[in-house]
Amino acid sequence: MLSVVAQNGSNSGTPAIITAIESNDSKVNIHQDSRLDKLINSHITRVIKLTGAYSGPGYRVQVFSSNDFKTAKTESSYIERQLRSTFPEQGVYRIFSSPFWKVRVGDFRTLAEARTFRAELIQAFPNLSREAYTVREGKIKIE
Repeated sequence: MLSVVAQNGSNSGTPAIITAIESNDSKVNIHQDSRLDKLINSHITRVIKLTGAYSGPGYRVQVFSSNDFKTAKTESSYIERQLRSTFPEQGVYRIFSSPFWKVRVGDFRTLAEARTFRAELIQAFPNLSREAYTVREGKIKIE
């Protein structure tokens, strides 16, 4: 039997990791500090949160807001249709919050993701650049 012992940095003398290899059945036993398990689980949880389904606070890109009684509803509808056809993978939201009609695009977990999309959107629609900015949204949903 071969044993390898790694000491942790503390003066307790307790091994942090002990690996034992038995020659007859090739068995490996690893004993590790519980803090390492917590660190690994924390990392896995963060990765899953960034790639899996999500419901919670996030960001969108607002591209239109107007309270012009005569034109705002029609303009917001037109912009919504354009965005849906150009970015079918993104959610497009037309919101009426009296007296304003607004159009927002996307469901982004981070500000960086929203800003990256904003740059893409401005490339496709330069005429929306004056009104396009990122907004914090209380609740987004990513499937």
